[in-house]
Amino acid sequence: MSSSISSSDTSVEWGRCLAACFGALALGAALVAAVVMSVDPYDSGRFGWFGIAGVNDRNPWTANASRARDPQFDSAILGNSTGQLLQPAELDKATGKRFVQLVAPGADPRGDLAILDFFAGQHTTIGALVVVIDQPWCANDLPPLPQDAFPYWLYEAGALRYLGHLFTWPALDRVVQRIAIAIGRGSRKPIRPDGYWSYEEVWPPGAKHPAAAEPAKAAPFDGKITDTFPYAVMLASTVAKLPRDAPVVLLMPPTFYAIVPPSRSREAARHEVCKTAYRSIISGRPNSNLIDYRLDNALTRDPANFVDLIHYRAIIARKLEQGIAASLRDGEAAQINF
Repeated sequence: MSSSISSSDTSVEWGRCLAACFGALALGAALVAAVVMSVDPYDSGRFGWFGIAGVNDRNPWTANASRARDPQFDSAILGNSTGQLLQPAELDKATGKRFVQLVAPGADPRGDLAILDFFAGQHTTIGALVVVIDQPWCANDLPPLPQDAFPYWLYEAGALRYLGHLFTWPALDRVVQRIAIAIGRGSRKPIRPDGYWSYEEVWPPGAKHPAAAEPAKAAPFDGKITDTFPYAVMLASTVAKLPRDAPVVLLMPPTFYAIVPPSRSREAARHEVCKTAYRSIISGRPNSNLIDYRLDNALTRDPANFVDLIHYRAIIARKLEQGIAASLRDGEAAQINF
């Protein structure tokens, strides 16, 4: 009899212990969830009840969500790392607008379009958009998305899908960063609000440049290019949703002369067809333009003006900014010197 009572008592105690453990875990999980949602680690605007301003996120793929919704900016630079050296502050001075740098180095153009859509959705008034159309934008098919997939859930998803990505180590690390920003602790301060970072800090002038080489010879091409450009179709759909008076400048960035398509080659003809596809997107849009800087000239023949075959240096970036400012002022009638 006493043995039976003792066994029953033990079972009850174990039950109470387990209930207490699970209750503590549930309470802890609820507290963590409340903190994470209140902080909003990526500053996406979906939660963030503490009102913390800015992020200390060094990854532009995720940091751009915070920058894209910053109300102090009405204009944006978008694209790959080939647009990274365009300085928002220089464009601000030249145009009177307020630019933010939203490039996503290494991202597929679909990632750039996701950021563009997010930026447009956060601003009732758009001062201007600059989209850097480099070679990946002229692909004639859509490749599979890479394994290290761009965080579309951050830019396109609803609150529930976004919430599902907040309980990961990267997100929790950003929670700590944002709390440190809020209390002003140590070096945890918001990174530069306009997003500008120069790769010349890593590769200063003279430290790295491409080797001079003659372009490959190509047979003359007189055929007809029938390629289609799916990214152009996608960008056209995105631009069509923008306010009609929002200026859009599409910029085809320069490359080192050695990889500029030879005149009258098939690649040169294909480049012209791609350019035509993108030009049609901005045709007739006020203060908008397509600028093609993919040229073989004195600037692009000087190795000192490039880090590698596709990344130019500051001397060229300042020229591109002048062309952007002229286009935002005069549209397709702009006089571009390069």
